[in-house]
Amino acid sequence: MITPILAFALFLASVFTTRQLVANSLRLSTLDVPNERSSHLTPTPRGGGIAFVAASIIGFLLLVLNDTLDHADLLAICCAGVIVATAGHLDDRQKISGATIRLVFHAFGAIVLVAVIGFPSQISVFDRTINTGMIGSLLGVVYLVWLLNLFNFMDGTDGIAASEAIFVCVAGAVLNFHVLANINFSAAAIFLAASTIGFLLYNWSPAKIFMGDVGSGFLGIVVGGLSLMAAKQQHELLWVWIILLAVFISDATITLIRRLARKQKPHVAHRSHAYQHLAIRFNSHSKVALIVLAINVMWLLPIAFFVADQQLAGTSGVVVAYVPLLVAALILGAGKDLATN
Repeated sequence: MITPILAFALFLASVFTTRQLVANSLRLSTLDVPNERSSHLTPTPRGGGIAFVAASIIGFLLLVLNDTLDHADLLAICCAGVIVATAGHLDDRQKISGATIRLVFHAFGAIVLVAVIGFPSQISVFDRTINTGMIGSLLGVVYLVWLLNLFNFMDGTDGIAASEAIFVCVAGAVLNFHVLANINFSAAAIFLAASTIGFLLYNWSPAKIFMGDVGSGFLGIVVGGLSLMAAKQQHELLWVWIILLAVFISDATITLIRRLARKQKPHVAHRSHAYQHLAIRFNSHSKVALIVLAINVMWLLPIAFFVADQQLAGTSGVVVAYVPLLVAALILGAGKDLATN
């Protein structure tokens, strides 16, 4: 089978590229100099996400040669990913400034995906089927823009964003196959996971390089695109992917709401996410990443499986998955500055 061979090749390409970025960081990367809001202590190169961006885009383009997949969907993911990654790269290089400019890039990438792949025309909400129509398209754009930004928000400690993306992609690929019985619909997720693993080897604590906005935004928009591709085949799979993303969505959403309530700018760097409070409490980035991974595997994956296996309604699974995590985020002080804890 060609998918494992290509996945391994993309992993090696990502490892090689990331290693070159680390070795030539002064020439190829910009340094992230720590300040009072940083979670790291030493200047560290950022923008390393370009390694898995390039590797996974190559993988997606190779999948276009597979006649069993929708070429337009894959090309849309490539296009949206490149748009968002370009904005992130320019931001990492401080070539653009201002949240409005970034948001324009993000919205454009999201519109491309929704226009080509689409949002499910029908979704099940507590055993009721709802026709989404044009509202569904708008919801799809908001969903994608929020997803790519929350990956950026949650990329604040070593390894957490990369390991989250790997989990969601691997679990999503397995559950896609469980429902659709066709490995081809899981290939793109496997390729993104393999490419990101190559980067994670250098991003795990203590990180030798950060992914930067070029990587975090790309992960968010592509993971969102993959969830829409899955939902296009079976609309209930959208809930499956949303459940798999519950840790990131819960923490980022509670944090955003609390910061907006205090009239704080959401795009300004801070250390008020629940995972950042945990990192300070444990004085360890790796422990926090492992805790998130444990929650993903032991809590969210079984719930997502029950939804995929039609043993549990999608929205019921979302409620079961999210309520404890939202409560935990509140208890851990998500959205509260350290000084106010």
